[in-house]
Amino acid sequence: MSHSLSPNRWHYAVAAAAYFFVAVIAAPVFAASPSVFVEQGTNRPGADYKVLSAGSEGPQYCASACFADTQCRAWTYVRAGNEGPEAQCHLKLDVPHAQATPCCISGVTVGSSMPGRTRGY
Repeated sequence: MSHSLSPNRWHYAVAAAAYFFVAVIAAPVFAASPSVFVEQGTNRPGADYKVLSAGSEGPQYCASACFADTQCRAWTYVRAGNEGPEAQCHLKLDVPHAQATPCCISGVTVGSSMPGRTRGY
């Protein structure tokens, strides 16, 4: 008696794994806002117009705050301990150049100027 999966059961197993990935793992990244690109390990220094305390909310808070503000073109979440005891959200008027750094997670709103360029260029 073989314990291998039949073709029908194999398809169900793959579909279940895919559903789990989308529903449980990927959904929180996309749930922050459907109109924001998230960049892990990235800082976008400059162009700040508002800095918010993120407390224990996480980068989703920054993405949501940016999405809700029509001035916001990009954001950077700075983990707690890098700019003080609490995490910070930096909302940006433009889209500064990205810099790789483990302290931060950034995002750019869809429809903003090209990353690394200011609006109107």
